[in-house]
Order: sequence, then structure tokens, then C-alpha cells
Amino acid sequence: MTRGNFRLYAGNMFANKTSQVMSDVERLREFGKKRILVLKPTTDTRSGNGHIMDHHQNTMEAIEVPATNPHSVFNIIKEQERALGRRFDVLVFDEIQFFSITSCFFQVVDALLERGYDIIAAGLALDFKREPFGATLLLVGLCKRSQDFVLLTSYCSKCGREALLPQRIINDRPAPYDSPQILVGGSETYEARCYECHELPSRPMLFF
Repeated sequence: MTRGNFRLYAGNMFANKTSQVMSDVERLREFGKKRILVLKPTTDTRSGNGHIMDHHQNTMEAIEVPATNPHSVFNIIKEQERALGRRFDVLVFDEIQFFSITSCFFQVVDALLERGYDIIAAGLALDFKREPFGATLLLVGLCKRSQDFVLLTSYCSKCGREALLPQRIINDRPAPYDSPQILVGGSETYEARCYECHELPSRPMLFF
């Protein structure tokens, strides 16, 4: 069986990652006549149950996968294909940062590609601590070509420059470094910031 193709959208919040994914799905369904299954981790509660949602409030139906058990997606795909009566051509995973580095999500995606599925995935590259978020950046290694990895940026809420970092705001103040990595939210909790405007109280400093 020919190995599937993989495309990864990574970047900051408010960079239209989900909008891009939804556009790809609509185009592939309408013009490519592809059978597509959209999936997301259960941790993504911002979009509501059974959907992915972009920042324009557009939604698309999605099946939820336990974030702590990505291997369960194999049974989910079998069940959905049984109901459809045919095999899916394309699998789409949104909000993949919620699959942790230790969850074996990389191995799951690799196995699905080996089974011939084309896969599109999207997720945050960095968290509010300026550190890699979940499995997103690990999946760069599955891209065959440079154009299969698309880095999307937004614009800084302070200065308007290109923004690569999510700024978490709690009670109108920047969240400190020791806050939990995961806090699901949208514009009520996060802003896009450039490195110059990003604030991270109590961040450990490395001295050389």
C-alpha cells in the first residue's frame, strides 16, 4: 500500500489554522470527491462537543478522540468506516497540541500514513511559556517536503507586528510561568504577541 501524504499547519493562536483546515476539507470534499473524517482531542472544549470551530464561529462536525489515548482512533475509524460503508480517503486532526509528547500520537499518525490515509493536522506550535506545545512540532518529521509544513502567524495585539506567541491573560494580568500548561480558552483568555511584547512573569532565566 502506498504511504499517505501528510500536511501540517502549525503556528500561533488567531492565525487561522482551523479556518485553513476547514477550507481544505471543503475543497477536497467538493472538488476532490474525497471521503474525509475530521477528528479532535476531547480536551478541546472551546469548540463544543462534536465540532471544530474557527475564530469566526464557523463549525464543522468532528469526532472526539481521548487526548490521553490516541490509539483509540483506530477503533473510531473502523466504526465510522463501517457506518459509511467505505474507507476514508483523508483524516483530519485539529488542535493536536492537546495530544502530549508522551501520548504516542506521533506513532499513531505514522501508522495511519503507512495504512495509506492522507492526513491533515493543525495545532499550536508553542504554548504561553514559549515552549513546544504537545505533539505538534514532533510531527514535522513526518512531512515529506518543505511545503508540507505550513507555519501560520498572527499579529501582535500590542504593536501589530508578526506574532508567534500566545499571551495568556488572567484577571487582566499576564499569567506567570508556573501556571498550568493547558487552559482552554479563546480571546477572553489569550492574545497573540510578538517576542518583544510577550510577558511571562517568573520565567526561569538561563545565564551564560
